[in-house]
Amino acid sequence: MQSLNENPAPPSLARVIVVDDHDLLRASLRSMLECDHGLQIVDEAKDGQEAIELCRLHRPDLVLMDVRMPRVDGFEAARRIKKELGTTKVLMMSAYNNDEYVSEAIRAGAEGLVLKLCSLEELWEAVRAVLCGEFRYC
Repeated sequence: MQSLNENPAPPSLARVIVVDDHDLLRASLRSMLECDHGLQIVDEAKDGQEAIELCRLHRPDLVLMDVRMPRVDGFEAARRIKKELGTTKVLMMSAYNNDEYVSEAIRAGAEGLVLKLCSLEELWEAVRAVLCGEFRYC
């Protein structure tokens, strides 16, 4: 079986978990991402602890996760997810354009970071790039 790094094509139907503590944003992300027929949103989480538990259950291809959340923040959740499920990709999201967040995302093992103000096309491009094994920041 080839890894994503050996084969740059994303999975035919990538399984995704969306994680954000704001209900409206989480529902909006789900709705937008479901328009991409190559993605299947398998679940949603409202904090990092719930994201870790859902990743254990669903073993997604990608977790799209906010940086700042209650209980367990996105960086710590990314560390734990990458440690337990090394093949699951993590794409962090932030409302703030902060170089320290990019550095922290890399240290946590995330494959990218997108700003919440990015366009839908930029988000889709970042998701596809991360699924293909590329690091993406936009």
